[in-house]
Amino acid sequence: MNFLKKSIITRLGTAMFAISLMALISMISSVIVAESTQGDAAGINLAGSLRMMSYRIVAETQQYESAPSNKALTRVLDSIDEFDIRINDTVLTDVIPEGKDHKLYQVYQSLMSEWQSALSPRLKMELQQSPVNGAKNLEMLKDFVTRIDHMVRLLEHSTESKIKLLSLVQGISLLMTVIIIFIALYDIKCNVVEPLGQLLRASKEASEGKLTARVYYQSDDELGLLGTTFNHMAGELSKIYADLENRVQQKTTELRDTNQRLQLLYKATRRFNQDEDICRRLMPVMKELEETLPIGPVSVTLCDPSQPSSYRLLTTQQEKRPVDCMQTSCSDCIVPSLKNRPYKSANFPIQTREAYFGELTIAYALSSPLTEDQKTLIETLVDNLGTVLSLELKASQEQHMSLMEERAVIARELHDSLAQSLSYLKMQVGRLQILRKKHQSEQQIDDVVNELKEGLNNAYYQLRELLTTFRLTLDQPGLRPALESTVKEFSDRLNSEIKLKYNLLPQSLTANQEIHVLQLVREALANVVKHSQATEASVQVTQSGNHMEVCVEDNGIGLPVNKDTSGHYGLVIMQDRSSTLNGELKVENRESSGTRVILKFSAKQT
Repeated sequence: MNFLKKSIITRLGTAMFAISLMALISMISSVIVAESTQGDAAGINLAGSLRMMSYRIVAETQQYESAPSNKALTRVLDSIDEFDIRINDTVLTDVIPEGKDHKLYQVYQSLMSEWQSALSPRLKMELQQSPVNGAKNLEMLKDFVTRIDHMVRLLEHSTESKIKLLSLVQGISLLMTVIIIFIALYDIKCNVVEPLGQLLRASKEASEGKLTARVYYQSDDELGLLGTTFNHMAGELSKIYADLENRVQQKTTELRDTNQRLQLLYKATRRFNQDEDICRRLMPVMKELEETLPIGPVSVTLCDPSQPSSYRLLTTQQEKRPVDCMQTSCSDCIVPSLKNRPYKSANFPIQTREAYFGELTIAYALSSPLTEDQKTLIETLVDNLGTVLSLELKASQEQHMSLMEERAVIARELHDSLAQSLSYLKMQVGRLQILRKKHQSEQQIDDVVNELKEGLNNAYYQLRELLTTFRLTLDQPGLRPALESTVKEFSDRLNSEIKLKYNLLPQSLTANQEIHVLQLVREALANVVKHSQATEASVQVTQSGNHMEVCVEDNGIGLPVNKDTSGHYGLVIMQDRSSTLNGELKVENRESSGTRVILKFSAKQT
């Protein structure tokens, strides 16, 4: 019966089949009993009529005995023949069992034998004789009637037995049906309703996030398999959920650590770029690095790139203030008592491709070596520090070079302009002294004095130009605003509008190139104002790819023909600026009238 335990459908189907079978048995038994009792009533009636016929034969025999006649005899003989016919009638014989051991069969055969062999022949024989012994025949018939009554009772009992058997079969079928229905209902309650209830409850709890819900119903049927599958699924989901929680927690921890490291890098970059003492910049970063990672102490040895020996040592943990410490109000690196513990140290060089600035030393416990992420963080910090120190070094070198270049420019400008004028004035003063010693005429002396005045005026004018040039700055970003301001200044001095055409792309020139271009344009415009006698002038600054062109034109008198202009101070200054820009300078007369100054150079030069 294991197959019934493995399937609810099989059990319910078996119950339905059993109920149907009981109903079928009840119906078949009813049909069988109905068939078996068919004709029993007629047989009983016929058997009862035999009893009446017996009384009738006795009565007619007595009448014939009291008044013998042929008619009376005929009636008696007809009654005997009719009795003989009825006792052999198939209606009666059909209800008599065929089994020889059956009591009803034995009683019927005894009656038949007695009637056919004794009573019927004897009655017919006595009726034909006279006188008839009525009293004896009556006694014999009474005994025969009694036996017929017994047969009738047996027939009735047989029919009642069949009906009782039918009632018993139907009762048993009904009882079995009720039992089967009860068992089926009990099975449905225990193996369907309760498991479904557990499944629904567990499903509801699982939908609410309670993955600890379980189904406790255990069986080999469908719901048992479903419950086992649900428990397995809930267990797997619980494991997956726990694994996801662990992974989320792990990722959260990693993100938190990454965020701390990014904040450390951001703060470190800001601290590195502040304009403070190197100790004030590095110590907070070193302390935060020591707190973020399980390390310590952290030390930085700084070296001068031009000298191999170290010149400063910074550490986060020391008992006494360093001798070279100038920040007496700061105690970030002072620790009351150092803990002596075994540790290892790792060195990270602070360097770039151009220079070596020292190294960062990290001390860590033997039990917790540095991980790759921690090494990457420290290397990034060291790279940033090296980049900042390299930029500071370059800025210092550029500032020094700029200062030297500025001094060279001042010296060159003084030599090419004011120094020349002073030399000329010195020569005129010597000439004046000679004229006075020789007592030359007043006219000659006045001519020298006038030349001295003109020379002084020129020297003063050159001094003002030099001061203007030295004070020149680009207050606004870009070359265009400075050119516009310069054009406006010289337009006022020329009493005519100077046209400006500017079509450079943004950030095409470096700051150094912009300064040289601006000063060259000012020098060219100064020559226009002083020497050209022009009424119109224009400035064009154009770009073609990576090539720049600066053009200053005027409609003045132009350059003198067949006259050497190599000693002209303004032209010499412009030629020097062109050489600084690695460009090509042309100063020529226009075809119509006036002068054209053209500078061509590449924007890649710095």
